[in-house]
Amino acid sequence: MNKLLKKLIISIGFILFINSFTFSTHILANNQSQESYLIIFKDNKVPNQAVELLKQKYKSTPISVISEIGALKVGTTSNLLIKELKKAYKKQIQYIGPETKLEAPRDFKIKNQFLIRDNVKESKMIDSSLSEHSIPLNSGELSNLYGWDTDKITNNGESYKKQPGNSTIKVALIDSGVDFSHPDIKDNIVSKGKSFVPGVTDTEDRMGHGTMTAGAIAANGKLLGVGPKLGIVPYKVMDNWIDGAESTWVISAIIQAANDNMDVINLSLGTYKSLDKQEDAAIIEGYNRAIKYAYKKGTITVASAGNEGYDTSDAAKLAVQMGLEGDKQVHLPGGNSQYLLNVSATNKQDQLSSYSNFGSIDLAAPAGDYGEYWESEGIIDPSSLTLVAYPTTLPEPYINQVLNLPRGYTLSVGTSLAAPKVSGAVGVILAENQAKGHKRIPMTKVRNILKRSATDLGPKGKDDKFGYGLLNLDRAIDLVH
Repeated sequence: MNKLLKKLIISIGFILFINSFTFSTHILANNQSQESYLIIFKDNKVPNQAVELLKQKYKSTPISVISEIGALKVGTTSNLLIKELKKAYKKQIQYIGPETKLEAPRDFKIKNQFLIRDNVKESKMIDSSLSEHSIPLNSGELSNLYGWDTDKITNNGESYKKQPGNSTIKVALIDSGVDFSHPDIKDNIVSKGKSFVPGVTDTEDRMGHGTMTAGAIAANGKLLGVGPKLGIVPYKVMDNWIDGAESTWVISAIIQAANDNMDVINLSLGTYKSLDKQEDAAIIEGYNRAIKYAYKKGTITVASAGNEGYDTSDAAKLAVQMGLEGDKQVHLPGGNSQYLLNVSATNKQDQLSSYSNFGSIDLAAPAGDYGEYWESEGIIDPSSLTLVAYPTTLPEPYINQVLNLPRGYTLSVGTSLAAPKVSGAVGVILAENQAKGHKRIPMTKVRNILKRSATDLGPKGKDDKFGYGLLNLDRAIDLVH
């Protein structure tokens, strides 16, 4: 084993940090009691009489009208109310189903694969080569030292010289908020955005996830994002790891971002739903309508493929992988690639990351892996992970102490970090198009630029793992005419 590997961390504390914070890059349904229903009406229209009925007869019932997609969210567990709506508007209702409470998971495959080893009794920390450097002080220095992922995309920073983006091109970050005080991000935040979490009015990041994705898009300091001059607007749909989110919050945020004329929407989150269960149909249709709405408004949506290592190209086969044989499962919102860009993750060797979902992929972007010795020896190579921005307002992660990383940064992996790189690249393409004096270009043209500029990986042409290939922003900028 070489010198670097001898310096790797084999630490339960490190593993627990990764599980609790950085590998939790998707949202899964749990079995909490239902608190609301999503009702999808035919013809994309909510009957006025239905709203009046609820306001008059059920005055204490929380109601949200999502008129853009003909949907109604009713905050109740009352079967009587739902039965009355079904009876009165049977012909107008297309789908009706409970809004399952979602939670951002603390667990990831790595936990079960590593912690079950009985011989690992206590933390063992070995100094890493990443800590040999002093804390950088100059702009871009962290990226110069550890930014192998952005180097691949930007051709070692050459794309920055051509087009770094500009703040009039706005990327909507539908996530956990953002650290408004982070030195690498604060100047890129062009609006406080909006919170969709009930009882939470601010868009500060109390989880870390949103700040990580924001940094991948537009960090401009010690760490450099793909488009360091782009504008960021946070749309908050998560506030903490325990409470999670609801799909209707995400759906509403997508619509709001489109109405706010955002250029790009980044969705580093997802959920699984059944095509065979009637109660899931409303959520599936809600996502589909929202994404199509954004598409028609000219906003380009980018989504992460998910982190379970599943082949999501076939609903029946996906269900088998999930242990739900006989069912048909879909991953949302990334599965609707007709109206968005679905992104998988690659590692340092330009291979599909071991955790990355695949199938119906449009593009791949580097987001790290655990290193070549993870599968065989359970050893994580920190240099194979990716460096990300982390809230300066949250307690410093344990891994930072081990690796001597400065406050405001940490290491992570996940398709949640692949998607924002594509979102940032889309923003830069739009900025270059704007600089050339052209009108705003549609998603079809952006997709074509990304397709033609991508570095082909895997089988020749588009494939289920890498889509059109690995994101190459430096080449993409040259194709904007």
